[in-house]
Amino acid sequence: MSEPLDVLALYDTLPPDEQAAVDRALRADPDLAAAFRHWQRLRATVRRDLAEALPDRTLLVLYALSDEPLPGERAVENLLDAADQARLAADGGRLRDALAEHPGLVAAVRRLRADREAFDRAWSTHTAPNGRAARPAPPVAADRPAARSARPLRRVSTVWRYAAVVAVVLFGAVLATVVRRDAGFETIRATEAMALDLPDGSSVELAPGAVLQAPEDADVREARLLAGSALFAIRHDPADPFTVETPNAVVTVLGTTFGVDVDAAATDVVLVQGAVALASKDAAAGSVELAPGQRSRVVALDAPAAPAAADLDAALGWTGDLFVRAEPLSAVAARLSEAFGVPVDVDPALAGEMVSATRFEREAGLAAVLEELALTLGARIEGQPGGGYRLLPS
Repeated sequence: MSEPLDVLALYDTLPPDEQAAVDRALRADPDLAAAFRHWQRLRATVRRDLAEALPDRTLLVLYALSDEPLPGERAVENLLDAADQARLAADGGRLRDALAEHPGLVAAVRRLRADREAFDRAWSTHTAPNGRAARPAPPVAADRPAARSARPLRRVSTVWRYAAVVAVVLFGAVLATVVRRDAGFETIRATEAMALDLPDGSSVELAPGAVLQAPEDADVREARLLAGSALFAIRHDPADPFTVETPNAVVTVLGTTFGVDVDAAATDVVLVQGAVALASKDAAAGSVELAPGQRSRVVALDAPAAPAAADLDAALGWTGDLFVRAEPLSAVAARLSEAFGVPVDVDPALAGEMVSATRFEREAGLAAVLEELALTLGARIEGQPGGGYRLLPS
């Protein structure tokens, strides 16, 4: 087996004699057997997730034969008859949700559309008006109008329906490819707000409804946000940048804190600290670099929007924390007083000091937040009679 993992991925589709050869190889190679067991567990998990997201896989084939474009792609020719179009219209909502959550399904649609294009080319060759492959048209009766000429693919709708059935049968092979691509990543669906430590020492917070593929290996500096909102805090390593992929964009990170929000058509990024580059998955669209307190957006596979000032609290309010872009200390103290319900005063000598983009974690408590702020500004903290705090020059 020159490509053992390829063979293992298609094990269930192999004829009995080839399965027996694979079984012998597995008995002779414990490492390969362990990899195969891991792949079987992973495949079972993916099959279960896809069965929940898309119980009727025929819908995927109907979508591939329809004219509805994938995000960032152009519409294709519609090969469905009226009945199939009505079925897709009735049941397509769940399919579109599944496509947004499972990039593997998008890859399957692309594969099916590539197959239909290949068939189109082959059919065109055999129906070309060269006098060799095309049959002569039957004579038209004098009392009947001539039928309109049909495009070749329209004549073979029954062939395409048969091809659709075959595609459903072969979906297991497509799924195997998807499983192999996602090996080494754990899919996490946040039913409530949750925080995760990534193997490389970075961390991420997920909003309810977020779907994240997190690496299982500390050497893999990559995560995939498939849907929803997340706040990443990435360990700095200039020699090995971290990347966050979404269905339509890539964020490249050296070490920073930033938020990402993904929906069916767009990726939004807001930067709290550090530096990131945001690019469309269309390499020709270019990229932009964000400074702290800025945001950008990628719609479909368009180029990223020019960086603009971000309302960090509005974008990241789901975390429950306070975010400052660039504000005078007096304004920050007023916000802290309101958030914690405790008076925070500022000496006039410090009132105009600017506080750059940063994050104050509410769970840490007001005292810890003020200590962080005082350390940054070279100030000191005094407790006040009757409660509250005051920031003074050191």
